[in-house]
Amino acid sequence: MDGAVNPFADETAASPRSRMSGLLRATQVLDRLVVEGKATSAYDLAKAIRAPVSTIYGVVDALVTAGLLERDPAGAVWFGSRMYHYGLAYGRNVDLLREARTEMRRLADELGETVQICVRHEGFVVIQDMAEASRNLRVSSRIGARVPINWSVSGRFFLSHLPQHEQLEIFRQNAVPSATGRAPLDPAQFVALCDEARRLGYASQLSGTDEGIACIAAPITNASGLAEMTISIIMPEMRVRESFDIYADAVREATARVESRVGWRPFGPISFAKDRALPAVDPMSDHSLTQPAAEPAYAPYDVMA
Repeated sequence: MDGAVNPFADETAASPRSRMSGLLRATQVLDRLVVEGKATSAYDLAKAIRAPVSTIYGVVDALVTAGLLERDPAGAVWFGSRMYHYGLAYGRNVDLLREARTEMRRLADELGETVQICVRHEGFVVIQDMAEASRNLRVSSRIGARVPINWSVSGRFFLSHLPQHEQLEIFRQNAVPSATGRAPLDPAQFVALCDEARRLGYASQLSGTDEGIACIAAPITNASGLAEMTISIIMPEMRVRESFDIYADAVREATARVESRVGWRPFGPISFAKDRALPAVDPMSDHSLTQPAAEPAYAPYDVMA
């Protein structure tokens, strides 16, 4: 378009700051197209991202020239063939478990707590990997250990996408009392906990599996809304009571970064610190019905000093 500003023209003469500004604008355009989900005009893109129209026309022209965008007969733009090839190349090297492990280790280093990755196997939650805490008093997971699905907060995410009658059927077939007597055994209560977990984006409990151990978990959710795995922080109860918000924000941000890297969440600033969806009640209060304690048939954790 005449009069449009091409932010990538004469790159050798442009300052590093102007080149970075052009790249950021291009990223905004591409991110907005993901949100729109269809071919969109440069004018509408500019309005949506609140950028000068002339600047966005220049960015779009440059992206079309590079083959990253293509124009339809009406002048709207959508992702071009070069983007497709980039996506294929990226996809060949993306490994969900590898990305989850990266965030697991980063979270363990940042918080000094034990962090684990969990998956579902039939009616159980299985610890697939673990990064151990650096603190003197810590909880250590046993890789490969499994617990009944009603014992673990991760179990709520693995069932939350299912219709209620399927949740109830899986629960009735697999729920058993925990050694602490605090794992939910009431079917209606468990369904409510699954709904709450999906609404909040995290779940937490005290002494659900082992006495004195707290857990906060968040799901890694695919493009269809199914929880593929979870990342959870395991720690002594006393510490989670002091820093619940920090742990809840940190684990949600970690899973969101994994989703972004594997293409299940649009890229963008990821922070829940100023947008917490915390329940009005004490998030670590005991919501479970008191049940008779059972023999510790499943013991996935050790407390170490």
